[in-house]
Amino acid sequence: MKTKWQLIFNFIKRNRLLVSITFLSGLCYNILTLLIPISLGRFYEFNFGFSSHRLKLLDALPFINAESFTTFLLFFISLVFGRFIFEYINKYYILIIGEKFAKTLREQLFEHQLQISTSVYDQKGIGKYLLRYSGDLKSIQNYVTRGIFRFLQDLFLIVFLLITIAYIDINLGSIAAISIGFSIIILFFVNNILYSISVNRRDQRAAMLTFINTRLRAMISIKVFNKYTPEEKRYNKRSDKLYAVGKKYQRTVSLIQSIIPMLTYLMLALLMWYVFYLKTSKDHLFNESALLILILLIISFLPILRRTLRVSIVWKLGDISFEKLLNIFSLEAENNLSFEEINLSIEKIHFDDVCFKYPNSENMVFNKLNFSILPKSMTLITGGSGSGKNTLVNLLLKIYQPTAGKINYGKYNYNELAEKTIRKNIAVISDTFPLFGRTVYEAIVYSRNPKREHKASNLLKDLQQFEDENNRLELHDAIGDLGNILTKGQKKILLYCRALLTNKSWLIINQPFKDLNLKTVAHLISILNSLTDTKTLIIIDNNIPEGLHTDYTYTIKNNTLNKN
Repeated sequence: MKTKWQLIFNFIKRNRLLVSITFLSGLCYNILTLLIPISLGRFYEFNFGFSSHRLKLLDALPFINAESFTTFLLFFISLVFGRFIFEYINKYYILIIGEKFAKTLREQLFEHQLQISTSVYDQKGIGKYLLRYSGDLKSIQNYVTRGIFRFLQDLFLIVFLLITIAYIDINLGSIAAISIGFSIIILFFVNNILYSISVNRRDQRAAMLTFINTRLRAMISIKVFNKYTPEEKRYNKRSDKLYAVGKKYQRTVSLIQSIIPMLTYLMLALLMWYVFYLKTSKDHLFNESALLILILLIISFLPILRRTLRVSIVWKLGDISFEKLLNIFSLEAENNLSFEEINLSIEKIHFDDVCFKYPNSENMVFNKLNFSILPKSMTLITGGSGSGKNTLVNLLLKIYQPTAGKINYGKYNYNELAEKTIRKNIAVISDTFPLFGRTVYEAIVYSRNPKREHKASNLLKDLQQFEDENNRLELHDAIGDLGNILTKGQKKILLYCRALLTNKSWLIINQPFKDLNLKTVAHLISILNSLTDTKTLIIIDNNIPEGLHTDYTYTIKNNTLNKN
């Protein structure tokens, strides 16, 4: 199983240049940020004649101890512009890293979700995984940008500032370091509370999204059966739960955000007390220019410290999202076996004592199926509603795997072939496998290369020749979401186009003539009868269609398959 840090380090390896530019620009930006208050202290010395022996070490820096005010001013303006340039580069590239990391994860997530076993979606539903593309990826993006790159830069600057303060006065540096440590301990305990609340909040939001997804998909049923009120009540109940946990979450986040400035200002109070103590003590001398530099350093230090202490919220939310994402990556996936270019056109499919039942079900769909489908033949499989015809199709395509028994494609063992290898040889015409794409052309052609338009257009015209002219489609007509604006007859014709254009050696057709007019049916029967010279056809229907030259007929009955 992948881990959070494996994903991050693999990304860094592939984007070394981008990461290097980010860190180098951050280093320059931090150094210039530190030099600005120091240079202001030098300006104070330059104008008022004070001198601090503690800052003599900085005399080696070019122009910072310039005798000419004009030279010093040009140096200071250069610092300001230099800091601006490096800050812009640094912040831009940190955000680009976040966008690119989110893009990489988004693509890996979608690629893996396409491979996840169908049984997983059957049990958990699709809506459960939608949030991963929005809220969770955003939290992970923040984790990388604010929780790693910006935090490391801020940490580096804080250490730099503490060392500088300690160089001027070791006690001041110690007070600041102890205050930071104390703040981290307090925030650690508060963040543990935030973590458990955040997990609950994310779970409630995911459940809410799943609920909305299923209800929108079942909208027509809700309208027809007047289920507005009960569904509204169910939704409101979930909304109330999400609101309650949201209040707890916001209360804790507000507490953290309020504690952080309080702790930083308390640290400032301690530092002010110590400086006052030094000024009023007869045994200590405190140079005015050093004091000015200290004040400016502390002013620079406070917002960075507050941002650093707030990063724990980003970490907690990011950890929750990473955990959810990694759980998806750990789900059972297809195509774990290597893809092979195998031609199954001359192979016989054989079922040997095949049994199947759905997960979490005690009822067997099939019990010891024993039959064969010969190559370049037409086999008809009939059965009543609910007999298992769709399940048989899913077994042939390795969408589901047998609970027991063996399936062989000639000399090839079903369990030793990747799903992609099997499906490379089999095309399906069935309402169970919907059309997708924006246009007719996108729905029926695998490769959307314009060169294939001519072939697709000719096939579409041929299959539509007996349809009403008002119902005929063109390649660039829109089809809506999963073909929702098409008639059933139009969908069926496009399903035929999609399958025939693949030119695969095996063709499974479920209810081949449903929703089509009689002339189109007669034309399709003629086409199907001619295909057995080159293809193996498996026709699945409740009844035996007239005119088809079938070689074998089987009937599904009592959880098994009987030859007629």
